[in-house]
This record gives sequence, structure tokens and C-alpha cells, in this order.
Amino acid sequence: MKFWRNILVMTAAMLSLASCSSDDDNDVYEATELGGTWQKVYDEGVADAGTVQYTFHPQSVNNGTVDIFTSDWAAGDTIVYRIYTVTDAGHLHISPKPDDTSEALTVDCDIRRLTCTQMVWNKPGTNEEISRFKKVK
Repeated sequence: MKFWRNILVMTAAMLSLASCSSDDDNDVYEATELGGTWQKVYDEGVADAGTVQYTFHPQSVNNGTVDIFTSDWAAGDTIVYRIYTVTDAGHLHISPKPDDTSEALTVDCDIRRLTCTQMVWNKPGTNEEISRFKKVK
């Protein structure tokens, strides 16, 4: 009995360590990984691009709310609150909440890659990358 319990514990540990092994594959879309905070990653050499973070709060696999935090030396810190929908194929649409009267900020993109550590957005219907993110929490 003790032997099988140890085998079960070791198997669970191996599965938890391997859960992110698909990060090396291209065009991976794991819808359940969207929740959390994603920080925009800039190319090397981009001088003082500031910080952009999207914190997704899923209400289901296909929709929820998102807090968008931006910070830069010229404009300071800003947070806007939006809603999002995402299709099973990874098309992401971020828009203002229905009662929102603030400046409109919408996003339309295809999530080309979504893993437990990385997210890549493409221009809809193309292979043109528009943003890259790393998960920070």
C-alpha cells in the first residue's frame, strides 16, 4: 500500500514539472493559461519603452475582465478596466465595459501562442506579430 502511494506521489510530481514543457512548441494555444498578469516584452535596444501589463480575470474560458496598466516617464501610471472575449481559436477582443465613458481602448488580435509563461499576439488573420508577453503572476 505504501509503495503505491509513493508511486502516485512521484507521478504527480513528474506531471507538475512537465506541465509547461510545451513552451518549446510553436503556435501553442492553451486557453486555460490566459488568467493572470502578462507584461509586454520589448525588443532589445528599445529605449525606455515603459511598462504595459494586462491582468486577465476569466469568468469563463471565453470571457472575463482585464485590467490594463501602463507606466512611462512622460504620462505616468494609468489603469483602465475592460472586458474581453476570446474564441476557441484564439481571437481576442478587448473593449470598454458597456457603462464605460472613458477614452476607448480596444484590442483585436489573434493569440498565436499562449502557454504558462509566454503569450504572442498577431495581427488578425496574419502571421504578423504585434506584441509579445511574459507571465509575471
